[in-house]
Amino acid sequence: MSYEHLDRINSPSDLRALPEENITALIDEVRAFLIDRVGESGGHLASNLGAVELSVAIHRIFDSPTDHIIFDVGHQAYVHKLLTGRREHFDTLRTPGGLSGFTSMRESEHDAFGAGHSSTSVSAALGYAESDRLLGRDSYTVCVIGDGAYTGGMVHEAINNCKPEHKLIIILNENGMSISKNRGAFARYLSGVRTSRGYRGFKQRTIRFLSATPLGKPIAAFLSFVKNSLKRLLFRPNYFEELGMYYIGPVDGNDYKKTARALMLAKENGACTIVHLKTKKGKGHAEAESAPEAFHSVGSEGKRESFHSVMTETLISEAERNKKIVAVTAAMGVGTGLEAFGERYPERYFDVGIAEEHALTFSAGLAAGGLVPAVAIYSTFLQRAYDSIVHDVALQNLPVRIFVDRAGLAVRDGATHHGIFDVSFLGHIPGIEIFSPATYSALRASVKYALCSAGPVAVRYPNAQESASVCERLNTPTGGELSPRSDFDINNPPKCVFVTYGTIAERVLLAEDELREGGCSVGTLLLLRIRPVAEAARIIADLIRRGSRVVFVEEGIRNGGAAMLTEHALLSLGVPLSRGEYRIAAIDDSFAQPSEPCDIYDFVGLSKEKLKRYFLDEHN
Repeated sequence: MSYEHLDRINSPSDLRALPEENITALIDEVRAFLIDRVGESGGHLASNLGAVELSVAIHRIFDSPTDHIIFDVGHQAYVHKLLTGRREHFDTLRTPGGLSGFTSMRESEHDAFGAGHSSTSVSAALGYAESDRLLGRDSYTVCVIGDGAYTGGMVHEAINNCKPEHKLIIILNENGMSISKNRGAFARYLSGVRTSRGYRGFKQRTIRFLSATPLGKPIAAFLSFVKNSLKRLLFRPNYFEELGMYYIGPVDGNDYKKTARALMLAKENGACTIVHLKTKKGKGHAEAESAPEAFHSVGSEGKRESFHSVMTETLISEAERNKKIVAVTAAMGVGTGLEAFGERYPERYFDVGIAEEHALTFSAGLAAGGLVPAVAIYSTFLQRAYDSIVHDVALQNLPVRIFVDRAGLAVRDGATHHGIFDVSFLGHIPGIEIFSPATYSALRASVKYALCSAGPVAVRYPNAQESASVCERLNTPTGGELSPRSDFDINNPPKCVFVTYGTIAERVLLAEDELREGGCSVGTLLLLRIRPVAEAARIIADLIRRGSRVVFVEEGIRNGGAAMLTEHALLSLGVPLSRGEYRIAAIDDSFAQPSEPCDIYDFVGLSKEKLKRYFLDEHN
């Protein structure tokens, strides 16, 4: 499909050269492009449809990359990508080595700061603005943040450090309800005054005149005091202006002319300014407008049973018997499946917003208070709560149950969302047990165990369905219900043994099958409990002593991972590992971030073919 205007936009300068009378047509073309391409390939649709006018206005008024454009999270930056020369590569969006689904400094000079996690934009933008001030650069920094991301504590920490002299423009893109409820009548009052050029010009001329007049400064200060006193008496205090920032809005962010006018006023102001826009998620797409949450990320195959749905079902079932069980999430009730728990037990469900650190310490307090907290957080977001896990949970040995969703490689979302570090950073914290089930039955057993534990437990699982082959071949425990499983006689092991955990087991079994077809004596040992490592180390030590060569396959970072912890345990048991009896197949200290399209598992060395080489290479 061809687009008359969009097809000629290959850079922001092309956009600025477009006649004003063609902007409305361009906006319509951008929406049509998004509905066509994203609807087909998948991605964040509703948020981008709502951000078309503001993205066009930003690039018409500001000069990227001289001016720094930063999007919080980045899932509303697709229009920005289209306007900065990446239209022809859009078919690679959210594929390994293709265009990122978020912003990426590696991808374009127009992406001033990489994103993927929420609530980082204002801090990064403030860093740019302060750098420009100290280095004497005459650049603007424009930061786009949604009202959802605004619930993150980092945003308020950054705003607390903003100064009036920073050439920083924070666009607060409200496409939900949280900001408008908080601001109410005062925001409506400001919208009629602060967007007026006449008002702003009169105010600035009056201040300049009084400042140059004898006794003028005291008069100006008195008038300001009277004005602010009347505002506080008649209206709710404006949080931003109380901190010394200018405020413009709220403005209809889906009206291009009003949005461009507000941004131009902010630019002319030359000081730290908040521009409050109100946009409609899914704008221009009837179904997405009526159900924006369903169209936030499109391209899924619909609701199917998955690890997080099984976790939630088990949690709900156990909560029927134990009234002390409560559930906690950090703005990911839908993504983690915990929203279903909230529908069943609303008084025992807590969505704390984008505040993972608070979620863990809050859960620690719940546990100390006698409740049974289950907190579900994506692996990639759990990183943000590390100090809370160490200081507030583990140090006090509080029984917080951490359900680590989206564990393993995130094929679509890429490096910002890979869940490959949690085993490494949790595995070094004393007292935490870690489970990584590869089947639904093992997950149910892990959840039940965790809910009865007297100390902290982490249960990690992927965004996937269980594998039929893993269930069929590796679902019989070697001992108790939580013991490792194998597809061979543990007392008469094969010459070659894969040891693994989690759903990478499916790829391991494929490699095993082809090795067997080639005449290799091989089997697989599947772990469920990966910390403490004592039980697994004892079994592996026995395998090595019986003459088996072991390859520990891990869909996680090598350094400090389960395989390395197990290796240390084997050495402490006196197992000789000098002749390659024990090898590790894991992600070698990288962010698993390919620069060209590829199979991500092959890229990190965990594809079927590369796993086979550990036993086929005669030099190993």
